[in-house]
Parts: sequence; structure tokens; C-alpha cells
Amino acid sequence: MNRRAIVGICAIAILVAGTLVVLRQRNAGTVPAAVRAAPAVPVAPAVFARYVLRVRAQGRVGVPSGGEAKLAFATTGIVARVDVRVGAAVRAGQPLAELDTTGIALDVAQARNDALAAAASYGGGMVASRALAAAQARLAAARGRLRSLESGTASAQSDREAALAAVRQSAAKVSVDGLAADRATRLYAGGVTALKDVEAARAELLFDRAQAAADRAKLASAGSSIGEALAQARADVTQGQSDVQAARAQINVAAAEAAAARAHYAAAQRTLAVATLAAAADGVVTAILKHPGEAVDPTQAAIVVGPAQSSDVSLTVLGADARRVRPGDAVTMTAADSGRGGRGRVRAVVPILDPSTQTTIVTVTGAPPGAVSGDAVAATIDVGERYGIVIPTSAIVEDPENGSSIVFVAERPAGSPARFVPRKVTILDGDDQRTLVGTGLRAGEHVAAQGAFDLLAPSGGG
Repeated sequence: MNRRAIVGICAIAILVAGTLVVLRQRNAGTVPAAVRAAPAVPVAPAVFARYVLRVRAQGRVGVPSGGEAKLAFATTGIVARVDVRVGAAVRAGQPLAELDTTGIALDVAQARNDALAAAASYGGGMVASRALAAAQARLAAARGRLRSLESGTASAQSDREAALAAVRQSAAKVSVDGLAADRATRLYAGGVTALKDVEAARAELLFDRAQAAADRAKLASAGSSIGEALAQARADVTQGQSDVQAARAQINVAAAEAAAARAHYAAAQRTLAVATLAAAADGVVTAILKHPGEAVDPTQAAIVVGPAQSSDVSLTVLGADARRVRPGDAVTMTAADSGRGGRGRVRAVVPILDPSTQTTIVTVTGAPPGAVSGDAVAATIDVGERYGIVIPTSAIVEDPENGSSIVFVAERPAGSPARFVPRKVTILDGDDQRTLVGTGLRAGEHVAAQGAFDLLAPSGGG
């Protein structure tokens, strides 16, 4: 055989050998149940044991955020002073901030003066009541006079004649007294009488003149005739009735004015009072939204006050998990900042889901030691227990082709090293440490507890 033939045979042999190697590697990668030797990895037994079902949650120390109070001033104005800082503990009724009260104080002073003036004018009803009583008395006198005139004209005529006689008599007396005063003056000038006699005569004349004027007034009141007297009496009655009505109306008007003035004063005082924003309940200031110099109104929150320091913890739980939680369930918590753990119990489960996040709030008693309101907390809630096959969580890997859960079961034929077989399992529940398996394993079998990814590589066609 020549050299060229030998070279050709060798090349064919090498090609066949390479093809066989490639085919073996490809077949080994496409058969997931293939049994092959593997690196040394630790194994753990699949055991039938009690497994505690748990729900994971995140939250913070303190009552739910809905417990915060967003406080706003009850009136418009400009913030003059803020008396607290964020984080300060406050008591119910404690002043938190104040508005500029310069203009408000002036309004209060003016309203007070108006109220005092109205009260003085009204006199508690006495002033208007006296005016009404006087009007009623005048009306009664006018009615009496009218009845007297209407009851008999002879009597009215007699009154007029008597008044006329009195006028004449007083006029005559004035004339006589005038002559007497003139005579006394002349005698005094002649040195016959004293000055006191002149003064006495003049005083008598003045008195008689006043009496004459009064008599003339009575005569005018009596009227020049009975008809005039009746007309005047009726007019007096009409005027008296009008005066009584006006007095009664004045009582109502004065009372209304006094009440309005008092109401305005009270409103001004209330406005001054609400210029101070006070805490509605004990708590902690969590936010200051308005500062000195800024304008506010009743629609704008100025200060936010959260609940006082609480040992409760508010956890956010998915709706599906929340249905498994019951008051009294045990809770294990870890503070995010300090890493310190604690135990507590579920106090309550809010029965309403947040539509945007599909979560709800679970309130837990007993925050981790040293935690304060607002600290973040990670927690697990014990919601029940069941018995089944339990393995380490680290033994489970995900099949990259279909996403199923796989474990590697150790097999040890007699006289040979441990070999691992991939097996699909179903997961019922699990945490970072342990997993409850539904199907795929039997109690007593051993699985690769760590390094399962190293075993997955050759099995997955890597």
C-alpha cells in the first residue's frame, strides 16, 4: 500500500472519531435524565416533617399612615410664627403655629366698640320700653279726650267757656299789674317808695303774664268750636297710635341691632382664636408644610401630626396572602437599620385592599427592641402548618428551558461514586432555608444540598 492511501485512511479514521465524540456530547446534552458522574457536592436528606407556613411582609414601626392628621388653619391669613419642629412630641391643644393677627385684632376692637354702643342704645330693652310706655300714655290721654268730647258737647263747650273766662281774667290782671308797676316806678323815681316795691310789682307782672299765656294755650286747646275740638282729638289719637307702632318697631330694631353687634363681636373673637393652629390630639410632628410669610387658607394643610410613639408595627401584605392571616398569628420581625429581631402577634387585619397595589395592612404588636416610629421592618407571619417532604431551599434550581423546579437526586450503585439524577418537583411553600415539596421526592432520598447549578450545566447542554 502506498503512502497516499495510508494518509487517506488515517484522515477518514480521525474524521469518524471526531464525529463520534461530537455525537456523544450532543446526546449527553439533550437527555435531561442522563446519569453522569458529578463533582463532589454536599447532600441532604428529604425528610417527612412539620413545616410552618409563613407569609412575608414589609412595613414600618407605627400605626398605619392613615392615622396622620393634616392640620389647616380655619381662616385665611399669613403665617407669622411656627412654634414646633419636625419630630417634636406635642400634646392635644398645644399651639403649633400662628397667623399675623394685626388686622384681626383691629377688627375685634371695632366690633367690641360697636357692640357696646348698640347695647347702650338698646339699654337691655329698657330704653325702647320707656319710649313705648310714653307713647301708650299719650295715646290713652288722646283717646280719653276724644271720648269726653264725643260723650257730650255741653261739657266740651263748658270747658271752652271756662278757658275763655280764664283768659279774660288773666288779661285783666296783667293790665292792672302793668299799671301798678308803672306807678311804683314813678313813685320810686320821686323818692316816695323803695326799690323793693318796684321789683315786687314787676315780679307780679311777670307771673301774671305767664299765667295769661298758659290760659291762652288752654283756650287754643279747647278750640274755637266743638267741631275743631273733635278734629284735634281724633288727630291726637291717630298720632298716638302711630307713635305706639313706631315705638314697638323701634324695640325690634334696637334688639336686632344689638344682637347683630354681639354676633359680629363674637365672630371677630372666633377669628382671632382660630388664628392659632393647635394640635387636635397627642402625637409627633411629621411635616411642616407652611412657613412664616406664606399665605394659608382652610384648604391647605400647614402641619402634619402623626400618632404618638407606638410599639405597633404596620405591615403591607399582598391581598392573597392577607386572606391567610388571622389575629393572634405569631410574627417574626427584623429592623432594617439595626438588624435586631423581635417577636410579636397580629393585632388586626384591614379587610379592604388598596385597588392600585392589591395590598392591605396588617397591624402587629411588639416592635423590635430599640426601633422607633418610622423604622423599616421585614417580617414573616406564621399562618399555619402542615406535614410533608421538606428539603433545603438551596437544593432547588430552575430548569432554563421550561422554568420548572429541579433537584438532583443522589444515586450510589454498589461500588461506584455518587451520581446525580435531575428530577422535577412541585413546590408547595418555602422560605430562604426550607422548602415544602409536593411531588417528585420520597422521604429518605438524598439531594444535592449545594452546588446544584454546577450539576445543571452539563445536564442543560452547556
